[in-house]
Amino acid sequence: MQINVQLKGLDEAVKRIKSLSTLAGSQAMAMALNKTAAKGKTEVTRAITQRYQIKASEVSNSMTMRNASAKQGGQLQASISIFGSTKQRGRSLNMIHFAERKVTLAQGRKRAKDGTQNQLRFNIIKGQGGKMIKGSFIGNKGRTIFIREGKARLPIMPVQVIGVGQMFNFRPISERVIKRINDEFLIEVDRAIKQKLRSAV
Repeated sequence: MQINVQLKGLDEAVKRIKSLSTLAGSQAMAMALNKTAAKGKTEVTRAITQRYQIKASEVSNSMTMRNASAKQGGQLQASISIFGSTKQRGRSLNMIHFAERKVTLAQGRKRAKDGTQNQLRFNIIKGQGGKMIKGSFIGNKGRTIFIREGKARLPIMPVQVIGVGQMFNFRPISERVIKRINDEFLIEVDRAIKQKLRSAV
């Protein structure tokens, strides 16, 4: 999926930039768009990692940013592309990303008593209890969670779950990011104008 930085306050930004020459104005607009998009990308990472049990590096590496360009024929639009995973294929992550890493001594004792100490558990949303997937196991040199499709040893299939793009689509997250983008745009426009005016002196 892709977030195009199409912003509230664009008309106001154009009015402010008219104090510059055509080229300097285009350069200032491109600078403001790119700075705003970068802040939006950072906000995506923060918002997702605050809700989901996923590393910031995994979220960040699942996104690319296309900068706006002030060159002739360039497009004055910045965009953020969000993929399902760091490999940019498909729409979901394997459950290995959410495998439980640590267990307290009390939890270990309780699970030993219940006979569930050897079952894998997964935490997708922070603050929620670990979810068990019956028959799941780790393969591919510790990189993938699988389950068997039947009672036989083979075939097996990877266990996939929500991807980074789908995490972003959770409304409170997407609304938070769009708000940050809109809040920052005119601030970055004014900074870009000041920078261009200083360089023109």
